[in-house]
Amino acid sequence: MSRPLRQVNEQVQVADRKAQLTAYPVDLSAYLSLVYVDETGVSSQLHLFGSEPSSITLDGLLHWNHYLASGDEQQRQAFLAQVCWLVQHAVCIGEDAAGWPHAGPVPGRPTSGAWLSAVTQGCALSVLTRACVLTDDPTFLHLADRVVCTFEHDILDGGVSAPVGTDGIFFEARAVYPAAHQLSGFLLAILGLYDYLALTGTSPIEHLVARSLRTLHRLLAEFDRGFWTCADLLQRPLSSPAHLGLQAQLLEALASHTHCEHCAAVAAHWRHYLHQWPSRLRYQIISRCATSGHALLEYFRSKLFPKVQASPFLRVCIPLPGFPFTGGVLTVLNSIAQVTRDTWCIEYVTQRLGPNPDRFVIHRFGTARMTPWHFPLVWLYVLTGMQKLISLMLHGAGYDVFVPQDGVFTGAFAALVAKLAGVRVVCIDHSTLTWSESQLFHTEWRNILATKNWPWMLRQLVRLLLVLYRPSLSLLARISVHFSDLFLIPGVAGDEMEEVCNRLKIPQSRIARFASMIDIHQHILLDAISRAKVREEKGIAVDAIVVAIVCRLSHEKGLDIALESIHQALSSLSDERRERVRVIIAGDGPLRKQLEEGVHSHGLSQICWLWGDISAQDVLLLLAISDIFLYTSTRGACIPMSVLEAMASGCAVIATTQPLANAVLLADGRGIVIPPGDTTRAREALARLLNDSELYRRMGKLARDYIAEHHSPAQFRRILLRATYWSGLDTLLDVARTDTLGIENGDRP
Repeated sequence: MSRPLRQVNEQVQVADRKAQLTAYPVDLSAYLSLVYVDETGVSSQLHLFGSEPSSITLDGLLHWNHYLASGDEQQRQAFLAQVCWLVQHAVCIGEDAAGWPHAGPVPGRPTSGAWLSAVTQGCALSVLTRACVLTDDPTFLHLADRVVCTFEHDILDGGVSAPVGTDGIFFEARAVYPAAHQLSGFLLAILGLYDYLALTGTSPIEHLVARSLRTLHRLLAEFDRGFWTCADLLQRPLSSPAHLGLQAQLLEALASHTHCEHCAAVAAHWRHYLHQWPSRLRYQIISRCATSGHALLEYFRSKLFPKVQASPFLRVCIPLPGFPFTGGVLTVLNSIAQVTRDTWCIEYVTQRLGPNPDRFVIHRFGTARMTPWHFPLVWLYVLTGMQKLISLMLHGAGYDVFVPQDGVFTGAFAALVAKLAGVRVVCIDHSTLTWSESQLFHTEWRNILATKNWPWMLRQLVRLLLVLYRPSLSLLARISVHFSDLFLIPGVAGDEMEEVCNRLKIPQSRIARFASMIDIHQHILLDAISRAKVREEKGIAVDAIVVAIVCRLSHEKGLDIALESIHQALSSLSDERRERVRVIIAGDGPLRKQLEEGVHSHGLSQICWLWGDISAQDVLLLLAISDIFLYTSTRGACIPMSVLEAMASGCAVIATTQPLANAVLLADGRGIVIPPGDTTRAREALARLLNDSELYRRMGKLARDYIAEHHSPAQFRRILLRATYWSGLDTLLDVARTDTLGIENGDRP
């Protein structure tokens, strides 16, 4: 946000200017050499104070407080000297921001180059606003206006802000990804913003501070270990006693600004930890064990896992049950490969090989029968998957990140190996976390079993295995939750996945919800001539009204509801309309024979065609020539890729509210949502669209425009960069303008 240069006299309208010469509310003198137990378990100087820009700002605030207390002119001059240093060394970042980048690597991250710190930026705001009030020099306010922009910008855009949840924001002491969420740095940044607000009263910054405070209150409990605090939320290392004291003091200072009783109570509670001998003893034992354990683990890692040469690409391993197979997961993986081709080198680890695997680097484990879908085979799947990953790492695979495609069986063994090898693991869960808790899921299995004409003994054995499968899923989910660094879960706030995450007690800081990517350019809208030609090639009349269903032919897809609603809707149409309707079902699965019988029994054989399992390109072609897309699933979670692809292709979509995300996708006239299992509502929606060509065309256009805006490759790429590793500030710095903000010391008062 650009702000014009303003005169200080227009901003500061007070009778007594000395009333604004306030002391900085935190005593920083004891913390310049603060000891901090970092995420590696090693005691060192606190990273957020261990560089020149941070030291300059902190020294400046110390001189300021000494000047106010004593009136010593030397302290005033020392303060102004620090201010001049900040002005001279400020660096332009993009068009509207400025700051003081730090050089050198960030501990524990395979990143390089410059990075910003919210501590430096926040303390600099406190220094600049005080200098502005002290001297009446508009240069300081102008620079503060530019510095505050770094708080409005995401780290990817040259700022210090990282998103948390749907509307949260966290100011990072080390502005790289993955974000560590360091509490003391966050609080220092907020105090700096309050100093800026006291001088300017800028409304957008008030909104930004309000968002940050909401985030603080949501995450504050995660920093409390019950006997002590942790310094950040990435590796959750215990704070040193001095650092714990700083956290309490910063919370007290913030509480004085916001009059927040909760922050004041938490600060008092944390101070109590410092004076409780059981808490201090427990801290000493756990911190020393953590340091020794980390040193021992690092020794074994150095012996077991050979170092690999540095690579310009991030080495990513994606474990999953089967690959490549047509479906929503394959669409997600193709999206990942598309948006990261310039930064990631991807390999896949899978138990089942699908068709055309040659264009991928795939490592296979287990046998054809060793699937994760049954007990006890799920445990064999986990053990053989672990063995394969460990073998790859022992032989120098050197992966930087594991990205398993579920949060249960594959997520469990990938997370265990990741912790052993010191690799970051990011689970992309497509609803498997719901399985152990979902009554519908287990009811479907019992219904399937009831249809089997098996001997009594075999039926009882299978029923027993199903009973044992559920706790296995629950245990594996908890292993994955405990050891995974982050869960990437498509969907919307408040959906069924959020409830499951709460039951599994996954910390909010380790959950990132996202909108699945759809490349709108792959979903080409055919002109009238091309559309007619493709339809003729497929044996479809040019003026036909095509209803498409694309899914796996299984119980949870509600295909019986789909056939019954189509049958009833046709009966409400005129003869001319009825003759034009064609229904195409693409997909395969265990209900193929039952579906064929249903088509025949409903008298739909002439208009309903089963295309079977078709390629991804043929799916796109089918959607391109379709008018209406029908989705009647009775169970679901996250965001159905089939619904997104239909919307991107310009189809009018009728979908159930399983999952809840469909209601958001199809709101505001972009489609029609119906309750799951409701044949009457499905029939009414179908009849409405089949009778109104203008309506389904208008819905299709609105749906496509929504996908282009909210599910773009650019947005998906940002999600992946935040979840893994990114430190690209160097590419954003405008070196040519580095010195444009510099001034000579002689020009300062």
